[in-house]
Amino acid sequence: MKNQDAAHAAGRRRFLKGVAAAGGTTALATFFASRLMASDTGGTAVRKTPQPESRGYRETEHIKEYYRTLRA
Repeated sequence: MKNQDAAHAAGRRRFLKGVAAAGGTTALATFFASRLMASDTGGTAVRKTPQPESRGYRETEHIKEYYRTLRA
């Protein structure tokens, strides 16, 4: 009976070690995969280009013509 209990405990320990190893491997694979995907984009995910300054609302001739049609 003691032999069966010892074998059962050893099997359980092996299973738990395997689960821990698989979890660690999955975490590392996820981490490195995200790093590789970021480097495949040419660094655009890390490095941002400066955005041109917004000029805001501009009333162009096209807009002025549209407003004229609304008044009529």
